[in-house]
Amino acid sequence: MAALKPYTRRNSRWLPRCRRLPGGTLPPNTVYPQPAPDNDPDEDRPRKLSAAAITGLVLGIIGIIFSFIPIINNVAFILGVIGLVFGIVGMVATKRYGKRRGRGLAIAAVILTILAMVITLVMQQATGKALDDALGTSSTTSQSASSDAKKSGGESSSSAAAASGAQDTEGDLDKLHVKIVSAAKSGADYNGQPTVLVTYEWTNNTDKNQVFSVATSAKAFQNGKELDLAIYTEAPAGYDSNASLQEVQPGATQQVSVGYVLQDDSPVDVEVSGTFDFSGAKVSHTYQLQ
Repeated sequence: MAALKPYTRRNSRWLPRCRRLPGGTLPPNTVYPQPAPDNDPDEDRPRKLSAAAITGLVLGIIGIIFSFIPIINNVAFILGVIGLVFGIVGMVATKRYGKRRGRGLAIAAVILTILAMVITLVMQQATGKALDDALGTSSTTSQSASSDAKKSGGESSSSAAAASGAQDTEGDLDKLHVKIVSAAKSGADYNGQPTVLVTYEWTNNTDKNQVFSVATSAKAFQNGKELDLAIYTEAPAGYDSNASLQEVQPGATQQVSVGYVLQDDSPVDVEVSGTFDFSGAKVSHTYQLQ
């Protein structure tokens, strides 16, 4: 009969073998060996949420919001770079056997920060192009006026002077032709205040669709102070509040009426200038209210 081994292998560990009495029974007060746990106690401990992932996500959200605002989106780009670093650190810390959880937050942080940087670059490029177009149009108009003045002599000189200053009732504002048709007292606004209704007629001579309220700046003054726009509960005859917001195609002419809240019965000065015309040209006229 083979000798009884003093130790036996259970659950990958060597444990003492218990001797049995004749008949296969164990001696009294026998302590049964328990298998040693194989799992590391640290594995059952809950993992903490990654602070880097949360920080990157917050910076990504702020960067997305700021990226649509010109000038301020410079800050959004910096936040995007910092948030991207935190997001990558969070992804490393939350890998499969890492000590932190929150891998989804880390991935979202990386995506949002990259989007913030891309949107910032696109918005800055669009803003720069718009400014270049506006300045380029103004420069071209100024050079054209100067060239015409040299070729045509006295007539062109007077025309250039008119284009660079105030034009009475009707004139050109860059590539827009504007006429102040009339200004007359009208009904009260929603607050019961007296108003004046000014009618403009303008022609779009550009090569793109234009909107009156965007392409021009139409204002009325009394006693040297700008008048507030009137809001009507009952529209006066011939007044269309949506006309100034409608697009007008190249070569088309439109009439627009705008209401202003009067301060008193003193004369009203009406002025119209081009939004993107930096030459100082404007069309103006003073009306005596009746």
